[in-house]
Amino acid sequence: AAEGTPVPGDYLNFAGGRFYAVTCAVASKPLEEAAILRLRELVKETQLEVPGVNVGVTGQPVLRYEEMRQARGDTTKASLVALVVVALTFIFCYHEVRRPLMATASLVVGIGYTLGFATLTLGHLNILTITFVPILIGLAIDFGVHLITRYEEELRDGRSARAAIDKALVVSGTGICTGGLTTAAAFLAMTLTGFKGIREMGLVSGGGLLVCLVPMMTMLPAMLLYDKKRKRVAPSVRKALRSRREQLEQHWLGRPRLVVGVGLALSLLAGIQVFRVRFDYNLLNLQNQGLSAVAYERKMVESSSHTMLACLVPADTIDEALALEQKIRQLDTVAEVVTLAPMLAGDQEHKLADVRQIRELLGSIQFAPMDTGPADLAALDHSLEGFGHVVGSAIYFAGRAGNQVLREELMVLRDAVETLRAVIAAGPAEVRAGELASYQQALFADLATTLAALQQQDDRAPLRVNDLPSNLRSRFIGRTGKFLLQVYPRDNVWERGPQDDFVRELRTVAPKVTGAPVRFYEYTSRLKSNAQKAVVYALLAIVLMLVMHFRNVICALLALLPVGVGILWTLGWMGFLGIPFNPANIISFTLLIGIGVSNGVHILNRFTEENNPSVLGKSTGKAVLVSALTTAAGFGSLMLAEHAGIASLGQVMALGTTMCMLASLTVLPAVLLLLTRSGWKLAHGWISH
Repeated sequence: AAEGTPVPGDYLNFAGGRFYAVTCAVASKPLEEAAILRLRELVKETQLEVPGVNVGVTGQPVLRYEEMRQARGDTTKASLVALVVVALTFIFCYHEVRRPLMATASLVVGIGYTLGFATLTLGHLNILTITFVPILIGLAIDFGVHLITRYEEELRDGRSARAAIDKALVVSGTGICTGGLTTAAAFLAMTLTGFKGIREMGLVSGGGLLVCLVPMMTMLPAMLLYDKKRKRVAPSVRKALRSRREQLEQHWLGRPRLVVGVGLALSLLAGIQVFRVRFDYNLLNLQNQGLSAVAYERKMVESSSHTMLACLVPADTIDEALALEQKIRQLDTVAEVVTLAPMLAGDQEHKLADVRQIRELLGSIQFAPMDTGPADLAALDHSLEGFGHVVGSAIYFAGRAGNQVLREELMVLRDAVETLRAVIAAGPAEVRAGELASYQQALFADLATTLAALQQQDDRAPLRVNDLPSNLRSRFIGRTGKFLLQVYPRDNVWERGPQDDFVRELRTVAPKVTGAPVRFYEYTSRLKSNAQKAVVYALLAIVLMLVMHFRNVICALLALLPVGVGILWTLGWMGFLGIPFNPANIISFTLLIGIGVSNGVHILNRFTEENNPSVLGKSTGKAVLVSALTTAAGFGSLMLAEHAGIASLGQVMALGTTMCMLASLTVLPAVLLLLTRSGWKLAHGWISH
C-alpha cells in the first residue's frame, strides 16, 4: 500500500511507517464517553508495559468530547471571573459597596432564573450556548448600572428615596426596558435562522436577557428603596468626579466638527483594514492546542501525505461499488479508496490456487511445546552481543558500498540491541527474566494462532461476505447488504481550500457522499451563512423596535449610529491585529448590534429629555461608560478560556463593546450637537426644523 494508505485488516500507517493508527468504533452513542475513557486507561497501561512508547487517542469523537469538556471548564471559570470582575468594576466606579452588591445579587437571581429557562426550553447546551452565563453577566448588570446611576442622580438633586426611585423607573426605566428589549430582539432574531446552534444561542441569550430584566426592575428597586444607610462617598468627591468627566467631555464637544471628522477618518482607515479580515474554517484551530488529542491529530496531518479524515460513499451492490471505485480513483483530489468489493468480485480461482499453495507450504510446520520457564538472561545477553558484532560488520560494509540508507537502518538496529541489553542489565534479574518469558509466550501464542488460521483456510469455494472477519464485515458491509467505500483525500481537508475541492469533486461522482469532510464543509458553510442572516434579522428587529420607541425613523438611525461606527472600528482592529472570524466568534456581531444600540437609546432618551448632547457628566453618560466596562469585563473573562474558539469570542466582543462605547460617547454627541446648532430639535415622535 502507498504511504498512509489504509488497507482492510491492516493498521493505518503514516510517514513511511513512523506512525501507526488503530481505528475503533463505539458500540453505541451513549457509551462514547465511557469508551474514550477506557481507551485512555489502556494507553496508560501500554505506556507502563512498554516504556518510551509514544501513543495517544484522537479522532472525531475524542476531539468532540475534549471540546465540550474544555468548554464546560472554561465557561465555569469565566462565569466566576466575570461575576467578580463585574462587581469590583461596579464598586470601583461608584466608590461604594452596598448598591453595586444589590445589583449583583439581583443579577445572580436573574442568572438562576435563566438556568431554569434554559433547562425548560432546551434541556442541553452546545459549544455556542455554553457561553451564555458570562455573556449575560456582562449584559444584564447594565440594567442595574443605569437604574442605580439615575437613582443616585435624583437623590443628589434633593428628592426623597421614593421619589428618586419613581423617577429612575419612569425615565431611565423606559430606556432600560427599550435597550433590553432591543438587545433581546437582536438575540431572538437568531432563532429565525436555519442553523440549530445559532437558533439555540438566540433563544437562551435573548430569553435569558428578558428573564434577567425582571429581578433588575423589581427586586433591585425594592432593595434600593429600603436601603437606609448613607453612602460613604462624600458629596464633594462625587462632585469632583462628575466635574472631571464633564471637563473631559468638553474636549470633544467643544470641537464637534473635528470629532466627526476624526470619526470619519478612523472609519476610513478601518474600512481599509476590513478587507484583511478572513474567516478561518479550520475547526481544529478552535481547540485547545495543548490537548493530546489535538496534538496527535496534528502530528498525523503533518506527517502524512493526506489525513485520516475520510468521506464515506454507499453502494447498493458489488458492481456499483466497483464502478464507483474506478471513477473515484480518477479524481485529482483523491489519494486512496478502501472497499471490500474487489475481494468479493470477479473470478477468484487464482486466489483459491494461492490459498491451496499456502496451505501446502505451511501444513508441515508444527510448533514445539511452549517454554513456560523464565528466560535465560546470560544466554540471551551472549546472543545479543554476538548479533551486535554481526550488525557492526554489516554497517562497515554498507558504508564501504556507499549504501547510506541501509547503513542508517543498521545503526538504528544496533542501537536498539544495545538499549535492550542495557535495560535487561539494569533491572532485577528475576523480574526481567519473568517479563521476557511473558513476552516470549505471548509472541509465540499469537504466531501459533495466525499459523493455525492460515492452515485452516477453506479453498473449496470463492470468498463470500460471511467468510469475512466480523470486524471487517461490520465496518464495510451494512446490515442491508450495502457496501461502503472509504475515500481518503490527497491534501489536508481540515483546511477550507482542499476541503472544498475534495467535497465538490467527489459529489460529481457520488452525490450521496457523507463523512467528516462533508460534515465540516456543510457545518461551517451553513454556520457562516446563517450568522450573516442573523445580522440582517437582528437589524430589522432592532429598527422596528427603535421606530416603535421613538416613533421616528431618523431617531432610530441616530440610535444605530454608534453601532455602525463601533462595528466598523472593530473590523478595522481585527484586520490590523490579524484576528479572523471563526465558527465560534461569527455570532459576535449579532450580539454587538444588540449591545451597541442600547447605548444610543439611553443617550437619545436623555437628549430628548433635556435637548442637550452633554451626557458624560450626568448619570446617563456615566452609566453608558460603566456598563461598557462591565460588559467588556464579562466578555473579556472568556479570553481566559483555553478553548481557542471561546477565547476568540471574548476577544472580539470585548473589543467591539469598547469601540461601540467610544462611538456612543464621542461621535453620537458630536452629531447631536451639530444637529442642535443647525436648528434641529429631536423629541419622541417628531423632528422639526
